[in-house]
Amino acid sequence: MTGWRMILLGSELLEKATFKRLFLQMLSAQSFNLAGIMAGTMIATLSPYTATNPWILLLLPPLLTVRGNIGGILSGRLSTSLYVGLVKPTFRNNTRYFYATIASTLVMNFIFSVVIGVFSSLINVAQGSGLSLTDSLSLSILTMMTCATITTLLFTPSLAFSSYRRGLNPDTILYPFTSTINDILISAIYTLLVLAKLFWSGLFTALTLILAPIFAGATMFLTLRYRREEAFRETFREGFPTAILLTFLSQITGSFLSQLEDQISAYPQLLAVYPLLIDGTGDIGVVISSATAARLALGYIEPRMSSIKGKEGRKVVLSSLIAGFTLTLSATLAVSSVYTPTLLQVARTFLTVACAEFLTAAPIVVASFALTIIMFRRGINPDNVTIPMITSFVDLFLTMSLFIASQVLIF
Repeated sequence: MTGWRMILLGSELLEKATFKRLFLQMLSAQSFNLAGIMAGTMIATLSPYTATNPWILLLLPPLLTVRGNIGGILSGRLSTSLYVGLVKPTFRNNTRYFYATIASTLVMNFIFSVVIGVFSSLINVAQGSGLSLTDSLSLSILTMMTCATITTLLFTPSLAFSSYRRGLNPDTILYPFTSTINDILISAIYTLLVLAKLFWSGLFTALTLILAPIFAGATMFLTLRYRREEAFRETFREGFPTAILLTFLSQITGSFLSQLEDQISAYPQLLAVYPLLIDGTGDIGVVISSATAARLALGYIEPRMSSIKGKEGRKVVLSSLIAGFTLTLSATLAVSSVYTPTLLQVARTFLTVACAEFLTAAPIVVASFALTIIMFRRGINPDNVTIPMITSFVDLFLTMSLFIASQVLIF
């Protein structure tokens, strides 16, 4: 498929993107976030060990946040690139831009898994935790790179290509699905590795000695092969500085989550729905950003804040908000009913989550639209900067809002 035909197809998809169509696609994509409850349930199995091993909760948010950041960059770049013809909807005989983008995503995952491991180890030392630097690096590298290998090489491109070929908007489909898959995989892999470290140290050591060198070698190979490609360099030039800054924010998020230990002990459903909350709220911002970036690239909206009041802006914002809130709050109510039989506890949990959602969503919507426009005006690919900023701020704001709301409504 030639570039100009792909651009025409992208324009045709946007012309068909009515509010109803966007809402139904967003609702369908957001409904997959319900699988995020699986991630929360898996994490909740570690709750009996968090008192004696506080590093468990401290290390988890950075892994979820940074992996989501890098996955969001890939999702946004694939969505926009399909519209403008830089990427073909096929694995075979694709463009150099596509392969360089995949390579840069894998390399970024490895680099930041090391950064997370080092930062978390320093915080653990300051807090008097018993987690060593070696174990912190092992948990971080093995968790992130195993997840990245599965999603970057297989799941994310496959979903982007299939949705595009079927006339669906990758902006509303791709990130909600991939973010949930990332959270489930991160939670499952991390839980298994933590249990292996606690109870089967020999297995944990063997996995580290086998997989860590493989991931390091693959990173070096991809860097040497694609380092001169503009798509590869663009990812690091525009996305790397932002990701470094937001890694610090994710460590702050981990600190706030660790402060919720008492609330989680009394209301374990809060931990069970936590991945769902950050997924659902993050999806709202990311979809707005990705959809805005595509419309800016094709000239459907002007790069100014007043565009949010226009027809295209209203369609994107309202469909994302309504779909996101509907699924997230409904799921919270259902999960709370399973975890506790008392109506008072169900009501407290629902109100706590609802308050946290509303406190977070409004600034995220404005920030998503504004950041995308600012990056576009400066000639910076919004997919490299805006999406990771949105997901990181969502995780931090939502965790802080959850902490504040729980202090008022639960304790």
